[in-house]
Amino acid sequence: MKKITLIIFLFFFVMGISQNAQSPKISIKIPLGETITIENHQIKFVKVLEDSRCPKDVTCIWAGRAKVLVEVTEEGKEPLQKELIFGQIKQGESKDVSLFSTSEKNYLGFTLKPYPSSEVSLDDIEYYILLIMKNKL
Repeated sequence: MKKITLIIFLFFFVMGISQNAQSPKISIKIPLGETITIENHQIKFVKVLEDSRCPKDVTCIWAGRAKVLVEVTEEGKEPLQKELIFGQIKQGESKDVSLFSTSEKNYLGFTLKPYPSSEVSLDDIEYYILLIMKNKL
């Protein structure tokens, strides 16, 4: 009887925890130089301004960072250029990776891919950024 009670308790405990789980994030890929449209907004990955991330197969003192330029245009408004920084920030910079928000969702820059390797020249990398969409609570 104690085992059955324990199993029932654990079942409801696990179900209670799973109810509080956040909804999954949806990622959106934008290759360098391309534009996508999301909810009346056009997002263009304009340029990689900096990629000083430590290559994955090298030991570095500083982890580095990637800095990209993205242009966001809302229908009927002037384009807005945003610099997104992934990784370390310097004094006076902000870690703001938000692109735009709607009444129900936030769109954020998530990362610059691919991660550098010492075996591949930065000139040969076909960059893309990943954006995520998060539902507002």
